Amino acid sequence: MDLLKTRLGLRPPRITPGMIAAIQNLGEPHWAEGDYVIFLRSHDKRAALQRVPLDGGPLLQLTSDPPATPAAAYAGGLFDVSEDHVVYTAEGGGLALMPLTGGPGRALATIAGTHSLAPTFSPSGTQIAFVSDDGQTADLGVVATRERAWPRFHAADADFVIDPAWHPAETHLAWVEWDVPNMGWDASRVVVGDLTTGAHRIVAGDAGVSVTQPRWSPDGRHLAFLSDRTGYLNLWLADGDGSRPRPLVSEAGEHGPPPWVSGAHSYDWAPDSRSIVLGRTLAGSWQLAIVDVASGTVRELAAPAGVYSSIRWSPDGHALLAGYSGPTTAPQVVVCDLRTGAWRVLASGAVGGIQDGAVAPQTVTWPAADGLEIPGLLYLPMLAVRERAPLLVWVHGGPTGQSTPAFNPVIQYFVQRGWAVLLPNHRGSTGYGRAFTQAEHGEWGRADMADILAGVDAMIARGDIDPDRVVPIGGSAGGYAVLQLLVLYPDRFRAGVDLFGVSDHFELARTCHRLEARYLDQLIGPLPDSYPAYRDRSPLYHLDRIQAPLLILQGADDPVVVPAQAQLIYDALRAQGRPVELQLYAGEGHGWLQAATVRDYVQRVDTFLQTYVLLR
Repeated sequence: MDLLKTRLGLRPPRITPGMIAAIQNLGEPHWAEGDYVIFLRSHDKRAALQRVPLDGGPLLQLTSDPPATPAAAYAGGLFDVSEDHVVYTAEGGGLALMPLTGGPGRALATIAGTHSLAPTFSPSGTQIAFVSDDGQTADLGVVATRERAWPRFHAADADFVIDPAWHPAETHLAWVEWDVPNMGWDASRVVVGDLTTGAHRIVAGDAGVSVTQPRWSPDGRHLAFLSDRTGYLNLWLADGDGSRPRPLVSEAGEHGPPPWVSGAHSYDWAPDSRSIVLGRTLAGSWQLAIVDVASGTVRELAAPAGVYSSIRWSPDGHALLAGYSGPTTAPQVVVCDLRTGAWRVLASGAVGGIQDGAVAPQTVTWPAADGLEIPGLLYLPMLAVRERAPLLVWVHGGPTGQSTPAFNPVIQYFVQRGWAVLLPNHRGSTGYGRAFTQAEHGEWGRADMADILAGVDAMIARGDIDPDRVVPIGGSAGGYAVLQLLVLYPDRFRAGVDLFGVSDHFELARTCHRLEARYLDQLIGPLPDSYPAYRDRSPLYHLDRIQAPLLILQGADDPVVVPAQAQLIYDALRAQGRPVELQLYAGEGHGWLQAATVRDYVQRVDTFLQTYVLLR
């Protein structure tokens, strides 16, 4: 590596695998009584709710017994705060209630063997709504906070339920639901349920429309939600009873993420019900804005560039709270004083030195083969000697995901070591409108792969990328993209790094967890009619075309892409004498949560790339 640094004229790398493994995730900040903020800090497969004074002061860890559930893939909406208590999803899936001052959590009555998710306090703090999921069905429950009572369940007539929200009078609940084979961003519904009569009524959404994040105004006069009926996931408003739904802000931009799980909070009501703070992305550019409810006027806020989440208006109306990550800034909890416009950091997940020398990406676009414009992000290394850089093509998961300009320490690690990194948002990605996302229906593994290759060609045409040292890397659906790119374009890539990727669509359809069990019906087509397409687009059946060395990293406990997917392709390539490596990580699921795994993963990928790409 020293020889390589000398040849490229690189500065000494600043980031190490151990530093990356030490970064902490900060999630879901909430306002708390007495000028405090509470957030979930997750690291090394453990988590704790922490409280920090708004005006500065020491952090206080609240949860320890029982421990809180750490942030992970497919987990969101893990706690809520009332005037005097916090409720959270504890390890094991039950709900625990504890005072804001801390102490042992009291278990709330739930059903054994189920996971209780998305706990949400009623405005008075006397009741908690939550989603109860037993792995086969999901229902809504309501449990009292000040007495030991069995929860009341409100059966939802749907396969999936997320985002319960209270009416200020506590007479009704709103939620989002959808049915297979749809995913939540294909077709979903906002439903309002009467807690007295048990009656349910659909107020928004139908076939071909996705809705999410229902939230009543504090005065109960309006019900807001996000809908893509106009082609983009925009902010809509209905009357308090759910009638007269109409767009409040209609623009070619997205106002929230797709509804994978509960807990997204990309907008929030002002306490006087007159305004809404909104996070939005316009052509990949992220902004914060305040919307006047009466006129629909949008005023952009001056805010640091980056990605904002869990956006919440303070109870006094004078400040905003959010999770934040910028292109060169690790995860933070930040607050904005609306009277002065000043931003302040309350907590950071960074370790010392990890942001030093970080570089921001360029926004790039290129035409696909059919003329569709494909967006992406490009990181370029800072070379003292002019030389064409090797290129990592980092493909996001989902495939209904999006690469954003949030801080990614692993990308920064490789940029510091001389790699350029391209993050393509191929068709099927979210953030660019419903039509762009739906363009992957029936085309997964085909049109999106052509989009990625077109991006590689466009970057090579710039003149600063080495066409002979291009390597795709990605996790989950991104890992599938790695395998499929090596199958379809064997002469274009020097090597590949597959992180828990799909190798066999038949196996995925048979073993994938409930949320995505019918996802392939949309992405490829339903079985048995689509049998030829499943086989044609499964890399496992075309291994004779893979020529490049391959590194496979897989969680041993992954319920989404089961370990057999990795083992099958490893065994087959090894039997053919191809250069292939496999590492199974014990105790890991769909993504890395253990610090030791993160450290090993970064070092293992670095060593693999040096061996097969840089030093050959």
